[in-house]
Amino acid sequence: MFNYKPKRQISLLLSTLSFLSIFAVNLSADHHQSQVIFHTYDDKDLFQFKSKALLETIVGTTNQITGKIIVHPDDVTKDLQATFEIDLASIKTGIKMRDEHLREQYLETKKFPKAILTIEKILKVEEKERKEERKTSQKLENGKSAYVDAEGLLKLHGVEKRITLKGVKVTYLKGSKELEAGHMFGDLLKIDGNFSLKLSDFKIKVPQFLVLKLSEEIQIEISILATTVAPKKKSEKDSASIN
Repeated sequence: MFNYKPKRQISLLLSTLSFLSIFAVNLSADHHQSQVIFHTYDDKDLFQFKSKALLETIVGTTNQITGKIIVHPDDVTKDLQATFEIDLASIKTGIKMRDEHLREQYLETKKFPKAILTIEKILKVEEKERKEERKTSQKLENGKSAYVDAEGLLKLHGVEKRITLKGVKVTYLKGSKELEAGHMFGDLLKIDGNFSLKLSDFKIKVPQFLVLKLSEEIQIEISILATTVAPKKKSEKDSASIN
């Protein structure tokens, strides 16, 4: 007589492993569903730098910002993932020749075309005004703003440097017919913040245009409107028409 116990044990083991793998997949799916993904691609977004020169303040702007924010709506400090890419070659200062010098001699955009800001951690969440002592909510609440301190990494001109952003205003708006009437679709996350950086930290020469030499420290302002509606992928027909 043959002993079939080993076969039964192997069959039981395989069944158990199969169940555990399905259970793990379901847990992963539930975890993913608990997060909300916001996309940034609006042409009204703003990246702006300001630098003081002897006779005037030079301002450079672009709306070419793309990115993604993955956040837990019940706790924005939990496992936050956020990355923004700025197209540096699209920055304009109002004078074409100055823009060319900025791209070619200082930012070197052919070699370093983008600045990449990655937010890795929320340090603090505060409301602007609290009339009573209570813990600030870390949830996304419709129509409400919070001020966030965050820690992240800025990659610019081939250099990566850790930075801290303070007092970033974050406003959440639940999708509605009123927003759709204004051609704004999906849930929205409005982000407004500013910070300063030193050009030398990123191995960028201090720009000089004729007699105007800019400051070594520049002010950065970012204003972004992110949506849960993913950007449409360009079709082959659209790509052909662009080319």
